[in-house]
Amino acid sequence: MSIDSASAREARPRAAKPKKPPIKKSEATRARILDAAAYVFRRKGYAHARLSDIAKKARTQTSSIYYYFESREAIVSEVLRIANEKTASYVNAAISEQPVGATARERITAAIHGHFRIVLSDNDYTSAHMRIFDQIPEKLQEHFLKVLDQNAGIWRDLFDAARAEGAIAPDVDLSVLRLLLLGMMNWSIEWFKPGRMSVDQIADQAARLFFDGAGPPRAPAP
Repeated sequence: MSIDSASAREARPRAAKPKKPPIKKSEATRARILDAAAYVFRRKGYAHARLSDIAKKARTQTSSIYYYFESREAIVSEVLRIANEKTASYVNAAISEQPVGATARERITAAIHGHFRIVLSDNDYTSAHMRIFDQIPEKLQEHFLKVLDQNAGIWRDLFDAARAEGAIAPDVDLSVLRLLLLGMMNWSIEWFKPGRMSVDQIADQAARLFFDGAGPPRAPAP
C-alpha cells in the first residue's frame, strides 16, 4: 500500500456512532410517575397510597396521571411487573457470570447473591412489591402469583441440576426447599441494616446454610 493511499484512508471521516433516540417527554413522564408510585407504595402501603401522593412526588397533576394509567390498579400492576423483571434480571445476570462448566452448587450460590443484591438494594420497586403484595386486589394477586411461579422456573432448573449432581439429597422436597430459600431471602429486607455485614457476605452465609447447615463441618467418612 502506498503512503498516499494510506494517508487518504486515514483522512477519510469515520462513521459516527448511531445516537440513541431521545426519550420522548411522555415516556419520561410515565417513568417518573412509576418511580413515584413505587416510592409511595413502599412507604404507605396499598390502601393508604393516594393518587395525589403519587402526583406530588412525580411533580405532576393528579388528573394528568389518567393520561398514562386508567386506574390505580394499572399503576400497581406496572410497578409489580417492573419489580419482577428487576429480580429476574439480577438473578440471571449473576448466574451468567459463572464460567462454563460451573457446578449446580456454584450456580445456585451465584443466584443467591443475585437475589440478595436486588432485595437489599434499597430499590423502591422491589421494596414496594414486598410490602403491598398481600394488600392488592385478589385478581391482580392471582396474576402475579403466576408470574412469580414462572420466574421460579430458574430455581427449579437449578435445584434439579443440583440433585442430579448429588448436591441436594434425594429425600428433600424441592418445592418446599425453594419456598424456604426464597422466603428467607425476601424476609431479609425486614432486618438488614447496612454496616455489620455486606450484602455479599450475607449471601455467602445463606449459601453455606443452604448447602451445609449451621453445624460444624462433618468429618470425612473413614
